Amino acid sequence: MDIPYFGEALQTTVLCEACGFRHADVLLAREGPPTRHALRVARPSDLSARVVRSSSGTIRIPEIGGLLEPGPRSEGFISNAEGVLHRFRDILGFLARNADSPAARRRAEASRATLDRMIGGEAPFTIILDDPFGNSAILHDAAEVRPLTNKEVRGLKTGVLTVEIRRGTPRAPASP
Repeated sequence: MDIPYFGEALQTTVLCEACGFRHADVLLAREGPPTRHALRVARPSDLSARVVRSSSGTIRIPEIGGLLEPGPRSEGFISNAEGVLHRFRDILGFLARNADSPAARRRAEASRATLDRMIGGEAPFTIILDDPFGNSAILHDAAEVRPLTNKEVRGLKTGVLTVEIRRGTPRAPASP
């Protein structure tokens, strides 16, 4: 498929009827420079800003301490700023229901109430989208875009599993 602003892409969906496993992703045919997109959502109309997150993108919402990092089963998505807030709200709902203490439940519910005000356009917030492969973006005239520093890139998860092999004497397995 051809995605505006991003070019050629392959959309994949893997489904297992036996166990219910599902994984969907959009794989771009290109890799760009490591990039940060940031948008201050100050007006209700800003909630419609398009957010394109690849499976390697990290989303932060500093006002609630929200962090969505990629993992081995991370999926890319195309949404808007409001949709991103709803994703965080769903996670906080799960955390509130499954909290291991009343204090943790109260913190999750307080953050969820803040998200409700953000979703309603009553509280400004910032979305920061970092992608070490440059395949994510916030498409809005007010979005700030800049390259990530090498230090910032090293601090990001990519969702890609890697194996590091070090030279030296191999260690024997521990005895049972």
